[in-house]
Amino acid sequence: MRTTLWLVRHGQAGQHPEAYDQLSDLGQLQSQRLAAHWLAHEQHFAACCSGQLVRQQRTLATIREQFATAGRPLTEPSEWPELDEYRFDALVRGLVEVDPSEPALQALLQSPTDRRHWIPALRAALLAWGEGRLDAHVPEPYPQFRQRIERLAERLREQARATEGPILAVSSGGVISAFIQQSLGAPAAAAVDLNLALRNSAVVTFGLDSAGRWHLQSFNALPHLNEPADRNLWTLI
Repeated sequence: MRTTLWLVRHGQAGQHPEAYDQLSDLGQLQSQRLAAHWLAHEQHFAACCSGQLVRQQRTLATIREQFATAGRPLTEPSEWPELDEYRFDALVRGLVEVDPSEPALQALLQSPTDRRHWIPALRAALLAWGEGRLDAHVPEPYPQFRQRIERLAERLREQARATEGPILAVSSGGVISAFIQQSLGAPAAAAVDLNLALRNSAVVTFGLDSAGRWHLQSFNALPHLNEPADRNLWTLI
């Protein structure tokens, strides 16, 4: 069984913490550029899916619109809850409960719309979550999140057996990084570094071997934004 899985992080989301779950104009452009790159290189997909979040669904919808306009429509998409991102707001609230004096958290709470504070606060919250310190204070304790990623890996294996072709899955940085971390057998802290490095609309590819194991082939690729003039289209948040 030879299957390639294309995991894509959604395009840039909303730029205000109270309205993050949407696709920004730049996020839509990133998604359009990715679809155009794939069309130019005759890429096809036997199946496509996304999580249930607006930013994930709109990214996939934009890609599908480009393929349809080019006369190469993709299959009907599926919505998989396993691809949904963790709730950053819940992790922050959990961190407030266990470590209210954390400097990165304090900076975020004082200036919540200043995006410079988002990533440091996210790192602190993710590390605490992975250590189990937030489990009593968040709707999805870390062990449950790990189990969800394991279910995702199995569901993707089932999809690969059913379609026998490339699979496109649009998700978010936390899910994709945890999927990588589990496939590599790396410590939980590694997922945090992977998560915070993954750019919007970046592509991560995996191969599935005959034993049903997912193997990382590429990480954080931006083939659709590889010209010098495209650097201003690279975003993390």
